[in-house]
Amino acid sequence: MIVRLPPPFRLVERDAVTSTNDAAIELAEAGAAAWTVVRARLQTSGRGRRGRVFVSPPGNSYTSFILKPRVSSRDLPQMSLIAGVAVAESIEASAPEVAPARCKWPNDILLNDAKVAGILVETGSDAVIVGIGINLVSHPGIKDAIATDLASEGAPGVDRDVLLATLCRCLKERVTDWENSGFDSHRRAWLDRAAGIGARAFLSGDTSMEGRVVGLAHDGALIMESDGRHMRVVSGTLRLASATHPRPGKIPNRAASEAQP
Repeated sequence: MIVRLPPPFRLVERDAVTSTNDAAIELAEAGAAAWTVVRARLQTSGRGRRGRVFVSPPGNSYTSFILKPRVSSRDLPQMSLIAGVAVAESIEASAPEVAPARCKWPNDILLNDAKVAGILVETGSDAVIVGIGINLVSHPGIKDAIATDLASEGAPGVDRDVLLATLCRCLKERVTDWENSGFDSHRRAWLDRAAGIGARAFLSGDTSMEGRVVGLAHDGALIMESDGRHMRVVSGTLRLASATHPRPGKIPNRAASEAQP
C-alpha cells in the first residue's frame, strides 16, 4: 500500500531499526532534505531522554522527522513543545472518541493522566531530528508512572497511515507558524492543553526539587514554585503526583519494564 503524505514530506519506510532517530540522523548526514520522515515497524534499541530505554513492540507508531527550522539556535529547545501540541492535535483528530490529549513538560502526551506518546528531539550539524512514539495498541510499564495506549482508551482502530498523514499536517502547520510568527501562539496552545498546572510535582535531573507547577515562560522554560519562590526549569524530568498511582479501573500493562520516549 502506498502511503500518501502531504507535500513536502517524503517517507522512508523501514522494517526494523535500532531507532528511527538513529536512521534519521544517518539520512540527514547523507544530505536528506527537510521534512523527510523515517518510520519503522520495530525499534530494537529505542531510546529516550537521559539515556532511558524506550521499549518498541510492533503495532505502535514510531517515526522521526528531519527538520531544518528557520529559528535561532537559542529557540530550538521549544521544538519539543511545538511537536507536543502537534502530536496532541493529531491524536484528537485521528481518535476523537478518546479523552482530550494533554501536554506534560517537556515531551510527554497524556490521556487521562497516563502517558500515550513521547518525543525525543536531537540536534545535528544542520538538522533537528524529532522522534515521536505513539502507543496505538500496547504500552509498556513505566517506573513511577502510568502508561496507556489508544486502544485501551477506547480507540482500537486507529490506522497508522492516517495518523501519520495527520501528524505531518499538524507538525508542518506548527513549525511553519513558529518560523514566521515566533513561539507565543504555540505557548498559549501548549498551556491550553497543559497537564499539571497548579499540581504538586517532582523534578529530577541536574536539579531536584518538589513544588507546584505554575506555568510556562515565554521562552518555553517551566515555572515551578518551591518554598515560596518561582523557579525557572530548563531541563529535567517532571513527575506529576497525579501520575504516580494506578487509576481506578485501569491495570497497567507490565509487559516491559522501563520505557520513556
